[in-house]
Parts: sequence; structure tokens; C-alpha cells
Amino acid sequence: MENNIPSILIDELQLKLLNTGTAELGPEWTYSNIVSPFTRIYLITSGEGYIMPNNVMYKLKPGMLYIIPSFVLCNYHCVDSLSQYYIHLTNQFPTGLNIYDFLSFTHKVQAQSFDIELFKRLSEINKHSALKFSDPKTYEKEQWQSSLSTSLENKAHLETIGILKQILSRFITGPKTNAKDIQQFSNLRKVFQHINTHIDSNIKIETLAELACYSYDHFTRIFKKTTGMLPLNYINMKKIEKAQILLLTTNLTHTEICEKAGFNNLPYFYRVFQKYTGSTPATYRRMGGLV
Repeated sequence: MENNIPSILIDELQLKLLNTGTAELGPEWTYSNIVSPFTRIYLITSGEGYIMPNNVMYKLKPGMLYIIPSFVLCNYHCVDSLSQYYIHLTNQFPTGLNIYDFLSFTHKVQAQSFDIELFKRLSEINKHSALKFSDPKTYEKEQWQSSLSTSLENKAHLETIGILKQILSRFITGPKTNAKDIQQFSNLRKVFQHINTHIDSNIKIETLAELACYSYDHFTRIFKKTTGMLPLNYINMKKIEKAQILLLTTNLTHTEICEKAGFNNLPYFYRVFQKYTGSTPATYRRMGGLV
């Protein structure tokens, strides 16, 4: 696998820990159609439950690791009791792409003998990151904002990133795209970087074509071949992902979120948001990502 993935992709992977700790859950831990704007990882230590990412059911069993990627629809259920370590994290590249664009992941894997020690250590050096609530619809906005803005001491931060990379690597099954496809992503690096850094503005396709040194039509064909989406659809998807995060983690008004996500007017923002999420911004925020 390493031979097929350019090392720059791994080197530039940016992981950010949002929450980590332990949870003792009961039958009340039953939720449907949750869409989280971050990745969730669980290590089950006792009990029984179920998760259903993308309508595929996985039984939660002791000694197993489970991952639910960001923006994946998922159901949660605890049968009687469930004890777990949990991690909430974000992972993406400076281009705005995330690791799931390049690598295939399995949702469950047998924990290694020392994985529980990694979870314990992660919780120990990040005590401030423990959740007060186990409800996956509860995002604790103040704590999230604090986690995003507060830097750990250099030593603890380095150790945290190292542990996150080790745990995340457990789920990788292989490259999602072949070497040629990955090279195409690399060729469009400046384009993705521009989209990511200008997501709050009106991004013109002509500008992206110039950055890629292609004609408008050729750029559109290459972009769709590489991503499976037309440039405008990709841009709107990224804008809506930003809006989803802001809706769940801030108290900004819809108008403010519309502006920060780079939409010119509120009605158009509403239409695009519902197209990509199946929900209005108001409903999405009220239900905490439940759609």
C-alpha cells in the first residue's frame, strides 16, 4: 500500500483531536440517522451494541475497534449496557481533501493488545477533551471551540498526533484509487488548495482552470474524471460541509453561516443545503445533525 500512496499525502495529513475519554452507556444510547462532521472511533471494553453506518449493521463487541468516518449517516444502539473508549477527530489535507478520498477503510477491526494503552494514554494527556454527554447529537459548542483554538504543550501535542495516527492506521485496508488517479489528484493540488482557502468566497471555475494550466473545457473534464464531480458540484459540497460544521458547533445565524460558507444569498444557500443534506439548516441544527 505504501508504494501506491505518495508519501507527501501521509506527511501532510492533518489530524486534530476534538474529544476523547470513556463512556458507560445504557439502552438510552439509541439514535437514528446521525451525521457527524467529524470522525468517531470506538474501542469497546464490555457490553453489547450496534452501529449502522451507511445502512450496514456492525455488532459492537469487546476487544474490537470501530470507526465512523465524517459525514457518514449512522444509527447507534446499546442493547443493555456498553463501556467504551471514544475518539472524535478531524482529518484532512491542506487541500481540503480528507484521507477517505484516497484510502479504503474497514469499519471494524480487532484491537491490538496495546491499543487500550494508547486510548488510556490519549485520555490521560487530554483530560480536558472528555465529553460530558454521550448523546451523539450533543456537540458542546464551547468545548469544541476551545478544542479547536487551544494548543496543547508541544510534547503532549506531538504524542497525541502520534497516537491518533497509530489508531487510525488500524482501519486502512488499501488504496482507494490507483496510482494514475492519485497522480491526477496531485496535478490538481493547487486547485484543491485554492478551493479550501477560498471556500468563503465566490470561486470561479475559470480561475481554477488557470491554476491547473488547462482550458475551461479540458479542466472540467479532468476534474470530473478525477473527483467524479463537476467543479461547481464539488465546490458546493465543500461549502455545505463547512456550513454543517458551523451549524452544529457555533451560534452563528443562518445569514452569517451563509456568508462564511461563501454563498451570495440566503435562499440559494437554503436550496443547496437541502439538496446535499436532505434537510433545512434550521432542522439540521435543531436535530444536531439528525436528518
